[in-house]
This record gives sequence, C-alpha cells and structure tokens, in this order.
Amino acid sequence: MLTGDNTETANYFASQVGIGKVYGNLLPQEKLDWIEKLKSEGKKVCMIGDGVNDAPALKTADVRVAMGSVGSDVAIEAADIALLGDDIGKIPYLKKLSNSTLFTIKANIIISMAINAAAIVCSVLGLLNPVTGAIVHNAGSCLVVLNAALLYDRKFDDSIKKNRYRKCGT
Repeated sequence: MLTGDNTETANYFASQVGIGKVYGNLLPQEKLDWIEKLKSEGKKVCMIGDGVNDAPALKTADVRVAMGSVGSDVAIEAADIALLGDDIGKIPYLKKLSNSTLFTIKANIIISMAINAAAIVCSVLGLLNPVTGAIVHNAGSCLVVLNAALLYDRKFDDSIKKNRYRKCGT
C-alpha cells in the first residue's frame, strides 16, 4: 500500500484488509517512483487514488481506479475506472466482474466464429440460402448479445468481505 497519509493510520487500515506492506507519508513523486519500480520488475500494478497528488501515479499504473465521489476531477480523468462511491471494499467485486467480462468477451467471440463457420460450410453445401443464412447470422448475434446481458447485475460470492470481518472479530 502506497499512501501519502500518516504511516500509523495506513498501517491500521492495511491490517483491516490484510495488506502486508505499507509505505506511508509518500509524496506524489515517490508514489510514481514505486509504481515505475514495480512495473520494471514485470509486475502488473493497480493504482487506486482520489486526489490530484495521485494523478501521476494513476497515469503510470496498468489499471487505474479513482474514488469517484471524493476524487478530484484530475484523478477521475486519469483513471480507467471511477467508482461512484467511496467503498474501497468494492475492489474485489470489480476484479471478479472484470474477469467475468473478459471471459464473456472471449466466449462470445468463439461462439460467433463457430456459428459463422458452420453457416459458411452449410452455404457451400447448399443447405443455406441467403435468407436462411441471414436468419442464422442474426440468431447468432442475438445469442451473443443475450450472453453479454448476463453480466448485468452480476452477483458474486462475498467471501472476501466475510473473511475480512472474521479477522476483525465481528
């Protein structure tokens, strides 16, 4: 955890969510230096920030998340993702949703290509005329759109949050 906040405060919050390494009292340039160092080691870096002082580090990170309601306009503009609320506990949900979205995109590409390949083979064999080919193509498009729609309002197991509360003794 890299933060410009007081180290003792940062250690407290890091212990609440299970973060082991904490670097506090950092200036914006120091955060940027850390992110560049981590990236030079081949690591993927996610930066979560809310202020003007986080913008340079946000722009350098691989994944950039701004805390929307308390975040400055500069931080929100520098981010890939802006959380509408200030609940950092949504980050595990964001990760799961991102993974699910990528899986769905890949599956939709495979489904679409398979339907189109089958339609081409059927057309060459004379089993599909232009009208039935168009119907098959549109049905495939509808299938892909419906599959993508399953991402809407996706609920994931909240075991991370449960484990965090268990550590806190609540």
